[in-house]
Amino acid sequence: MGPALIGPTPVGPVQLARLLRLPEPTPEQAAVISAPLGPLAVIAGAGSGKSETMAARLVWLVAMDRIAGCLFVMG
Repeated sequence: MGPALIGPTPVGPVQLARLLRLPEPTPEQAAVISAPLGPLAVIAGAGSGKSETMAARLVWLVAMDRIAGCLFVMG
């Protein structure tokens, strides 16, 4: 899957994090963020950044025009 387009320039997960002034993802997190659209299992230990990575994936998918939005509700 190719990089997302924001304006005329292709943007990868690291560049997207920089644009949004977020912490840069690790190589493993970047692979999750830019994984092909479809079911995805992320298995990692406590405090490894799973929630942040999945939130970044949503931003990535929106930037690629693959989804319009998503809502997480806990409770």
